Amino acid sequence: MKKSLQIVILAGGTGTRLWPFSREKTPKQFQPLVGNKTLFQLAVSRALKITKLKNIFVATNKQFVKIVHEQSPRILPKNILAEPAFRDTATCLGFAATVLEKQKPKGVMVVLYADHLIRDEAELARKIRAAAVLARSEKLAIVEIESQFPATQFGWVKCGKELPPVHGEKVLSFKKFTEKPDIIHARRFHSSEKYLWNTGLYVWRTDTLLKKFREHLPQTSRHLAKIARNLNSPKIIAHEYSTCEKISIDYGIMERVATSEVVILPAKLGWSDVGTWESLKDELSKDTENLIENDHITLDSSGNFVKTTQKKFIALVGVKNLVIVDSGDTLLVCEKSQSGEIKKVVQKLVARKTKLL
Repeated sequence: MKKSLQIVILAGGTGTRLWPFSREKTPKQFQPLVGNKTLFQLAVSRALKITKLKNIFVATNKQFVKIVHEQSPRILPKNILAEPAFRDTATCLGFAATVLEKQKPKGVMVVLYADHLIRDEAELARKIRAAAVLARSEKLAIVEIESQFPATQFGWVKCGKELPPVHGEKVLSFKKFTEKPDIIHARRFHSSEKYLWNTGLYVWRTDTLLKKFREHLPQTSRHLAKIARNLNSPKIIAHEYSTCEKISIDYGIMERVATSEVVILPAKLGWSDVGTWESLKDELSKDTENLIENDHITLDSSGNFVKTTQKKFIALVGVKNLVIVDSGDTLLVCEKSQSGEIKKVVQKLVARKTKLL
């Protein structure tokens, strides 16, 4: 009998571009930005449509363990993988693969994100099940999507020839990764049918991924091997984890493997990384009208997004395409198209060592 899929939900990000709602103690994945459930709770619900509860793991920073328990109490405590330090996604996923490989050798591991929004969950489940077939033959499978605009904040993949379908799902060969291109290249990619957005929705066998660590991140691999031998020692885990290289899975592994080892399953997921206030506004309302939760009056104003933690009356006069966010102790006002630059404000606040983070 084939082993059940093991899903790892990454829930350790900080979401700085959605400041001031997304804070160090409660980043965006733990906020109810779309509907009544938080993005993390939506991710858990999504995972439950693919595998059993006992096979769902959450990789998060140690400071978020309590909130993970609070927002999803059904997740088994032993399935919450607490990262002792921020070492980016390569170390995080290597650690997760190490733990899962100990429990179920050669098991198939699926990577989902707590801060992504996916509208078509049935499509996602179909693609992941097909990707799992390829993963069992030691392929690194990725579920990717058509680009919606020439994004410079996402990674892109260049697709090759079409391969035999799996469970009726289209499969493409892989040619190249390009991480966060400049606008000239992004426009070129967007206009080409050969390029897709890289969602980071990976499916692979745990032993296959750990093999790639040995080949491409040998120093980190040695630390992971020591962790594998000492999974009952939090002190050793913390020390070894903290000394791993800080690098993303895309830069550290996926850009270094042979192209023949990677396969792509194109999908239409209704996907968004909800990475900026502009993208959140587009998810909630794509028209040019204002999006305001509270009682309001607007005059000669359009395309504005106003969000506040308090029930206060809002009046807009003669303003267009603004993001206005009131979090109680902070007021943010910015041009909607510039909302990706909010992370620079956060960087300046870090330098001030303020409590507003």
